[in-house]
Amino acid sequence: MYNEKAVAETGSRTRLPCMWLFRKSFDISRARARNVTSDDLYAISRLLRDGSRRFSLLSGNDLEMLLAEGLGVALEAGGELRAVALISRSSEETCWLRAVAFAEGAESGAGITALVNALHASLKAAGVRHVYFGGDGNIEYWLLPTLRAMGYQHDTDVLAYEKQRLTIPGTGNAAVRIRPATREDLPAILRLDHLCFEPQWTKDDTILGPAIEQGPYFVVAELEGKVVGYAYATAHFGGRLMHLVRIAVLPEHRGQRIGVSLLADLITYARESGATAVTLNTQAYNQSAQRLYRWFGFAPTGEHHPILRCDL
Repeated sequence: MYNEKAVAETGSRTRLPCMWLFRKSFDISRARARNVTSDDLYAISRLLRDGSRRFSLLSGNDLEMLLAEGLGVALEAGGELRAVALISRSSEETCWLRAVAFAEGAESGAGITALVNALHASLKAAGVRHVYFGGDGNIEYWLLPTLRAMGYQHDTDVLAYEKQRLTIPGTGNAAVRIRPATREDLPAILRLDHLCFEPQWTKDDTILGPAIEQGPYFVVAELEGKVVGYAYATAHFGGRLMHLVRIAVLPEHRGQRIGVSLLADLITYARESGATAVTLNTQAYNQSAQRLYRWFGFAPTGEHHPILRCDL
């Protein structure tokens, strides 16, 4: 993030950077669409923080990484950014809409349409064929209706599960060795991830690499010296809650209770770390995973998030 005091002292910006936040009734037809760049970091950070309409699934250094790769478009007029849409690519042909933000006066239905049309044109030129979007009720009234009108259709729902009694109904495959993952495991984990999940759900090294090195819990399952599964979780609320972000087993090794071994290790770790609950999310159509979670003591919370897809 830019240091505002340093920017003011160097004189690199001669006008107040947030004055556009207070301008009304901006004519979106005056805006020019262009791809984002790393030079937009300051302006987009302010837009995501102070814009009149904002949606973001970004965390940590996500914004800097996406801008460095030019993953998004902006609407610009008068030297000011009026709107921005950012994406992350999960494969060459698949991406997720990760953030949308508008300055006041540019957030109308026409503004959303102009921004999404510019984004789609940029994505088509880059070879992207499918755009996915997962939101919540907070954006239902301003963003989702326009997206649906522009061809975004319901694809599935992501369901939430929770386990409060940290008991273990089974320990799984006795021949499996569960150990902490290391950076050297990353190639095998990436290969495993791409074999286990559809393109829109895969994770790359920019996510899995830092998770191995910095996360509180990241393990692999080994069978006869080969990595056949992995799991990682994050800690929240001072460690009282563990969230299982990912669990995967190679397709040819499913049915061998390796997933049970991974879940048992996670629950043991959570209990010994002082957690009182473990949560996870899964797709509504993944019935086999839900059967495993229910057997292991996870219960659906009733919370669900719709996933939309647009085929370009």
